Amino acid sequence: MESGHYVVCGDDTTTVRLVEELRAVREAVTVVVPDPDSDYAQDMERLGATLVVAPRPHEAALREAGVATARAVALVRTDDVGNVHAALTVEELNPQVRLVVHIVNPRLGDHLERLATNCTVLSAAAMAAPQFVAAALDESSVQWISVGGREVVAGPANLVTCPPIAGLARVGRNGQTKLLPTHDADLVLGAAIRQKSRRVHPRFSDLLTDLGRVFDRRLRFVGLGLLVFISVGTLILWKWPHRPGDGLSWLDALYIAVSTVTLTGFDDPRTTDAAAWVRLVGVGVQLLGLVMVSLLTAAIVDTFVGSSLARSFGGVRGRPRGHIVVCGLGTVGAQVAERLHQRGFNVVAIERDPDRAGIQLARRLRIPVIVGDVSNDAVLYDAMIHRARALVAVTNDDVANLQAGLYARERNPDARVVLRVFDHDLAGRVQQRLGLGTTRSVSILAAPAFAAEMLERRVGATVPAGRRVLLVTELPVGAGSGADGGLLGDLVEPGEVRVLAYRPFGGRWDWDASLTTPLHSGDRVALVTTRAGLASALLATRPVAPV
Repeated sequence: MESGHYVVCGDDTTTVRLVEELRAVREAVTVVVPDPDSDYAQDMERLGATLVVAPRPHEAALREAGVATARAVALVRTDDVGNVHAALTVEELNPQVRLVVHIVNPRLGDHLERLATNCTVLSAAAMAAPQFVAAALDESSVQWISVGGREVVAGPANLVTCPPIAGLARVGRNGQTKLLPTHDADLVLGAAIRQKSRRVHPRFSDLLTDLGRVFDRRLRFVGLGLLVFISVGTLILWKWPHRPGDGLSWLDALYIAVSTVTLTGFDDPRTTDAAAWVRLVGVGVQLLGLVMVSLLTAAIVDTFVGSSLARSFGGVRGRPRGHIVVCGLGTVGAQVAERLHQRGFNVVAIERDPDRAGIQLARRLRIPVIVGDVSNDAVLYDAMIHRARALVAVTNDDVANLQAGLYARERNPDARVVLRVFDHDLAGRVQQRLGLGTTRSVSILAAPAFAAEMLERRVGATVPAGRRVLLVTELPVGAGSGADGGLLGDLVEPGEVRVLAYRPFGGRWDWDASLTTPLHSGDRVALVTTRAGLASALLATRPVAPV
């Protein structure tokens, strides 16, 4: 039976990316899959993984996968309860094994970490959601990272104080992204951010939208009618005297007109002897006022009752403007909607499955929800996509996300479009050729963190750079490794690995260490790397087992 290997349970894009990360550092991997003929299983087998077929990771399947002698086990299925069950089974078979478990429910994850001895709980949705939010808002946001004993910040060069610690990426005119350039970087790592002017809170910027929901088109129409009647009545009473030699000031005329229209009565003493035609006009205005006030009362009641029903049962209230449409309330979409709501932005959500748990979360947050297919243009129209500031399509269907993005770009060219695309090649072509905005892949954002936890390598942060990802990490120099006895500069690979800081064994971090500094077992280095660069750095620092 194989020993010292890694066991992965799952059958999706994140599992494939995780196996790819482990195989890149030449580790033996066994994967428990329900269907050996699926595209995901075939991809993992081509990467060199050993497949164990089982409908779920039960005890027999885990024994066959060699959990008892494995170095680490990753449970990356989307079934929280099934993952907890499998995690407890794994701990019974091998109490010393390192467990990395994908759990969506944070409370359940906290309980599992307390129950299991050597367990780390991660959520792919929690790691990916902030990136979708940042892309949707198109904000010049920065990302704080704790690495090398200090806090550093990754962000656009115009927001990070100069000089930067390291250049992270540069986007060329053709849309190609160059990682870790030596100069002219657009995305940099720095010590602090520049002071910016205070931004108006998004709740305040959407005040007109909220008022528009209450004073909708019907109320504005009725109010305009009342204003016209009052103005005409005031003009008549002011310009034409009621009795010879007796005129009214414009304030008195306004008071009488308002009293007449609002049904308090046409009974001012100065109008009792008015001409018959004036009194007849007063009666007509009073009757019209009765109709208009009734319409106004009905419109107000309907608006507030409709808003209460919409909050209780979902649906869009009024005609929102400047909101963000989130398509799909799965594990990722629900977190995206929640984060946008917490930051004060108006959100309209679309979900096809009325029983999805994300709908309950949205209604609890009073986020309007439209139950329908996002690939249906009528559904997107109901979400007022033509008046929105951004669209975030994060369903599990690439085609539906693409259709939603195309419709949004057609109806609202100024809106930000952010798409979740599973196929990495398709995502790149969509972003470059169709110009649909930003594309993101949850598996690409999450897999490096899962791999780092399995390999017991700390990844401080994942920094998206276009369609690619940079990793900020700390690595120990293993005894007998290729780096042991070498120089700090030996770890550097142009465009793949850059050294940030160095800490000798038992010493302090040095952010100005020379690349000619010798490395010894137990030292630590802080690096910023690509995925391929991390693999090579892991190989260089991996300890050699004694013979």
